[in-house]
Amino acid sequence: MHQGRLENEGCPLLPDEDQDQCSNDHGHGTSRKVKSLRDPSPAWIILLWGMFAMSGGTFVVPEFNASLALVCHQRYAPSSSQPNPQTGQLTLMEELELCLGDKNAQADVSRLIVYCQFTAGILSAITAPILGSLSDRIGRKPILALSTTGILLYNVVMLLILRYPDAIDVRWILVGYAIEGLGGTYITAIAASQAYITDLSSPRERATLFSYIQACTSLAQAAGPLIAGILIASINSFEGVYWISFACYLLLTILFIFVLPESRWARSTENPGINLDNPSMTENPLRQVYTSCKSLWESSANRRGNLAILAVIEQFVFGVMTCLPPLQMAYSSYLFHWRPTTQSFYMALVNTWSILVLVVLFPVIMSVVRRQIRRKRNRTHSTVFNTGELGAIRTSLCLQILGYAGVALTRSPEWFIFCSLIFACGNPVTPLLTSSLTAHVPSEHSGHLLGMLSFMHAIGRITIPTALNATYSVTIGVFPQALFVVLAVSVAGLLLSSLCVKSYGLGSSR
Repeated sequence: MHQGRLENEGCPLLPDEDQDQCSNDHGHGTSRKVKSLRDPSPAWIILLWGMFAMSGGTFVVPEFNASLALVCHQRYAPSSSQPNPQTGQLTLMEELELCLGDKNAQADVSRLIVYCQFTAGILSAITAPILGSLSDRIGRKPILALSTTGILLYNVVMLLILRYPDAIDVRWILVGYAIEGLGGTYITAIAASQAYITDLSSPRERATLFSYIQACTSLAQAAGPLIAGILIASINSFEGVYWISFACYLLLTILFIFVLPESRWARSTENPGINLDNPSMTENPLRQVYTSCKSLWESSANRRGNLAILAVIEQFVFGVMTCLPPLQMAYSSYLFHWRPTTQSFYMALVNTWSILVLVVLFPVIMSVVRRQIRRKRNRTHSTVFNTGELGAIRTSLCLQILGYAGVALTRSPEWFIFCSLIFACGNPVTPLLTSSLTAHVPSEHSGHLLGMLSFMHAIGRITIPTALNATYSVTIGVFPQALFVVLAVSVAGLLLSSLCVKSYGLGSSR
């Protein structure tokens, strides 16, 4: 026992890349050899997260269209078509097609989305930090199961409304979103998944393992809408699609509870020095945010300014990515009368192109840029300038401005698709911003930075979708392109603010 402790005396508390052997053999966050399938392993959570992400990506399109169909049925009740001969009335699918271009229905469903996202966002902002701290005490499995249970119960609410659309008001969807928010939504699920990986991996391995999580998410964004289009075309019933969604999340909940090995106990067993009752693990979430802000603010004036500018840009981009897909579907259904299957293939095309840019084109371009910078040997003080990341951020923002402005100026579906592909080229700005932000802080403060960004994401998930959906609902009957004008102007303002990012000395720690 004492011998093991002496062997670990030479290992630093914060190992660097050359000292990973210490973290592989001792201390928390160890890289463990898996003896059997029942042993905890990062492969478990990557597999289950892939299933979780695919379920979420598949049901984005049906969720929006089911809400619009319910609004049409309960508020406007189209009657200009022949009823179903078997039931004597129009199906929800048929009513949806009749009111795709109805500006009042579009405005109503946009307001409903505002209320739903605001409800889920507020509740998840409150519960996510609490559940994150709780996972350190009771383990990752219960938190992951809770997040899927919240979505499962939301599906139950939707099934009831779709089954009895004449008896249950569409506004009961808010109850489903509230339940999902109390479960932490996908924000808690991805945080718990990353914590699971952190428990079982060394610092050297984590970047690769986290990239697998991102790859699963990107694959779900591309393939999910395609699967949704096939399901809608085959079943032709929103209720049938939601039964499949219910089955998927029920299976995930069962797998999280009964199949997934717990990583937290493996970590604490291998490192008995970890105290799960440490007060820092139960610290008030607001206190944690204050501590993170204070530690990040204690730096040079240039770094403070850079962090503020880049963090605001990152928050806005995250908020837009959260709420833009439903707005794209609403806009295309109103202007072009696209059916759910057409919307599904459109979303699959845009997301697939975005992934190709991020995975194939972007790394090649950045490699060429960095090679030219090294050849010129024109090195400034800061890492952000040395690697060309700041220029890439500005280029990505310019592409987003061009795409949004192009959508606002056209009423052609072909040009709408083309301009959507243009602003999708700007999606690499998200990892660029994260990389640039982490380059501004010492490694011992990276946890504070990521905690602060998580808090800003929670706030951005409330404010930005609320503002954009409100804009769309107010202007849909007058100037539907106003949404994309607002986006183009907002991103242009962010581009101008990025010009204020300044270099700083690498050796300066303050």
